[in-house]
Amino acid sequence: MDIGIATLGDIPQTPEITHPTDVRRATERRLALIVREAETAEAADLQHFSVGEHHTPDFAVSSPAVVLSAIAARTQHIRLTSGVTVLSVHDPVRVLQDFATVDLISGGRAEITVGRSAYTEPFDLFGYDLSLYDQLFRERLDLLLRLRDEPAPRWHGRYRAPLSGMLVPPLPYQTRLPIWLGAGSPSSAHRAGDLGLPMIVGYLIGPPHQPAALAEIYRKAIARADTADPLVGIALHLLITDTDDQARAAYPHYREFLRPKRPGGSGYHVTPQAYAEGLGPDGALMIGTVDTVTHKLRRLHDATGFDRLQVLTDWGGLPEQLVLDSITRLGKEVAPRLRARH
Repeated sequence: MDIGIATLGDIPQTPEITHPTDVRRATERRLALIVREAETAEAADLQHFSVGEHHTPDFAVSSPAVVLSAIAARTQHIRLTSGVTVLSVHDPVRVLQDFATVDLISGGRAEITVGRSAYTEPFDLFGYDLSLYDQLFRERLDLLLRLRDEPAPRWHGRYRAPLSGMLVPPLPYQTRLPIWLGAGSPSSAHRAGDLGLPMIVGYLIGPPHQPAALAEIYRKAIARADTADPLVGIALHLLITDTDDQARAAYPHYREFLRPKRPGGSGYHVTPQAYAEGLGPDGALMIGTVDTVTHKLRRLHDATGFDRLQVLTDWGGLPEQLVLDSITRLGKEVAPRLRARH
């Protein structure tokens, strides 16, 4: 069972952030914390570290590969992945080059997780028509996989200039750079299975049978394709506390994390009732004591049979030490109990 940490690098709005200089300093502090989180995750014997991608001042990371390179220089063993690379707005050649470079720096620890952004800002920033959301993703995923499997492919598409057999350097350290597909719908689960790719599903709300349904669709599709062994990842939100009262008290941080950051922006207004339901035994929030979190993760594994667990621990401006302690307790206390059972 592969258990690891994810970060989206969100920067909570606080009273002291009133000027562009304040944003720059907050971003600098946030990036430094992300590197410390990765070092802590490795020390806690966790298997991977994932860095997300966003393109607004509310998040610290616009280029996961750059941050992962910094982490690679400070760690020895932990695997390094994006979560996710917004492939619809990026040239797959550049994406592969960036992660091949991370792979070489890290000695073969890089992965790519690709997906389609839930935010519109990347399309505006890079000048792509949002109506081409799915077409761009399909074509660029096709090219990325060709580049991964053929160092000098011949390829022709609609939204990018063709490739005519030119070598794309550098070659990665690994023979075949792992590529995961982020999935949130039945169609994306089908796509991952049909392509023989490992799949990671975001689990933010509802009982465990919801991600289990996507896992079943994926496993059936990959069995029909007969191209690879199925690998299912589950991404979720976690915080390990000493008491249930501390878990309930984290609500303002969770509300801050998910709220729309600007009028009309993407996000969710999490009510106290919805948060309380998420904390319950059938809820998706892995927030509570070691015993509570372990019990809920066991139930989730029983429902989905996940192979990879990826947890977001640093959301909504939680105190730094609480975040680092959660990472350590996940690796040293929760993970051994999960593995001992399976």
